[in-house]
Amino acid sequence: MNVLIEGDRALFLSKSAIERFKKDAREKNPDMIDSSKYIKEGYTFKITKNESDINAKIVSVEDNILEEKRKQLKSRLHNAMRSRSGEPYKQLESLKRSVPDKLFKAYNNLIKNYSAASSFPSPLDVINNMDAYKQQISAVMGTKGLVSNDSRMSNAIKQYFSELGKLVGVEPMNMNNVTDTSNNVEEIKVENDDTEDEEEVIPELVNSSNQ
Repeated sequence: MNVLIEGDRALFLSKSAIERFKKDAREKNPDMIDSSKYIKEGYTFKITKNESDINAKIVSVEDNILEEKRKQLKSRLHNAMRSRSGEPYKQLESLKRSVPDKLFKAYNNLIKNYSAASSFPSPLDVINNMDAYKQQISAVMGTKGLVSNDSRMSNAIKQYFSELGKLVGVEPMNMNNVTDTSNNVEEIKVENDDTEDEEEVIPELVNSSNQ
């Protein structure tokens, strides 16, 4: 049976470690493979088998843990979506059981208190299409000043995007080095919830269905 290794082979402890890994991969169940015996600290294998090949991908432990958490979260959301009705209250209850508590509270605070929340994607939108939102979330997280004329709303928006950033694993964008963010952040005018005459400009994440 062929053992196909994907990734940087320089991460192996030695050339002999590569041969030992191939031998053990053929003889052992993937769950019994101890990555620390073959590759450097901080890395692990993702091993899959078929009838003729064994595929071993070298990944960082941190990325592997994050990916597994995303899969579990997406699975919980999928199961919740299958059992919930279309009523907004029950939708929120399903979301509450499925996403991290801080993320749910930040999202719930936005949709309950600010009409502008309808312009932002829900956690479910982001989880179902993470790659489409990563740059946009990073750009909003990197905005230094207020993102709304209402300071409370600005804080609520930033808190929500901060929790989204933790979910998708992105860092705030360095806006000092960005000369054109038109592809990442759109500007929209939204009525201020506390005034009738003022209009404000806030960053909006573009819904992936429109892209």
